[in-house]
Amino acid sequence: MNEIRQFFDDYNSAFERTSADIAEFYAAPCITARMGAATLNTTREDTAAFFASVLEKYRAMGWIRGEILKLESRPLGNNSCIAMVHWAYQDATGKTLAESHFSYNLYKIDGEWKILLQTRHDT
Repeated sequence: MNEIRQFFDDYNSAFERTSADIAEFYAAPCITARMGAATLNTTREDTAAFFASVLEKYRAMGWIRGEILKLESRPLGNNSCIAMVHWAYQDATGKTLAESHFSYNLYKIDGEWKILLQTRHDT
């Protein structure tokens, strides 16, 4: 699914811009789940606010860019799929500061993939 790889490459690039850019990749409403806590983001503005705090934490640890170490996706019917992504968080020198795994339930809305549910895997 090359279009899913392109989606996540574009999504990754959005993290180098603003939380509003990141929110564009999400459906409204959507759910973000981390550490056993699910957050319902009812509007795109809610999603942008959620990711503003995420970006603040990433940047505080020295994060500059993300790298996709592994991406697996599987269709779930005609208009949906699940993707599992292994991310590396890197500083300006390319040093990996941290890694994480996420699952994403995507759905095609008006011809564009959008994230309905993002789940960070507990480690």
